[in-house]
Amino acid sequence: MKQGHALFVTGTDTGVGKTMITGCLTALLASCDYNAVPYKPVQSGGIRMGDTLVAEDVAFYQSIHPLPYGQDELCTYCMEPAVSPHLAAQQTGVFIDPECIVRQLQVLRKNHDFVVVEGAGGLAVPLYESEQGIYMTDDLITRLNLPILLVTHPGLGTINHTVLTAKYAQARGIPILGFIVNHMPQQPNSMERDNVRMISKLTGLPMLGSFPQVTDTVPEVLSLQLDELRKQINLELLLERLKQIETGLL
Repeated sequence: MKQGHALFVTGTDTGVGKTMITGCLTALLASCDYNAVPYKPVQSGGIRMGDTLVAEDVAFYQSIHPLPYGQDELCTYCMEPAVSPHLAAQQTGVFIDPECIVRQLQVLRKNHDFVVVEGAGGLAVPLYESEQGIYMTDDLITRLNLPILLVTHPGLGTINHTVLTAKYAQARGIPILGFIVNHMPQQPNSMERDNVRMISKLTGLPMLGSFPQVTDTVPEVLSLQLDELRKQINLELLLERLKQIETGLL
């Protein structure tokens, strides 16, 4: 059976907006007639609501786009401590098995045209520690054999953070689709414009789009922004680069 496409969303910083991009990209793909679904393999900082531990990122996905799944299908490991996944796993006695993640992604890819996978933090985030060593997010990406979509911001410090992340991925042999700039002002100043230009020049990667600063994440407001998002995200180029990576041309 043919598998659906998949990509891995990662970021330069915690709080750069991976969840927003993941959810909205999934909704955008769905609006273009793709049967798309998001997937968050590992979530730390789960919200306790009575006897239930809620994966906040999955709750956000579900709030802006109807999904035929419960939390367990969209988040394999959800842990309450708001710390790095490896420490959250230690503190809660959870064993993170990458093969469980591999299997769940396979299930989703068999049933969907497109799976948008969101990582926890950036590439150099440890997922678990064992006697054999430290298993990192980039190890998981390599095991899943996915290209990454890099989410960054236009502000001060972004050149260093974004270039380092891109070079790290390239050193690990992880293909990069390009980058999306989140929190982009409607009228970026000269520094913000030049930051984006310099990132593209230093990394050789295309900017696949930008996402505006969002002050209201009410689902109804976000849904109204999908038309604007279509104008801001170069979905055609993203899909073309994904096809080139999948066929070994890039």
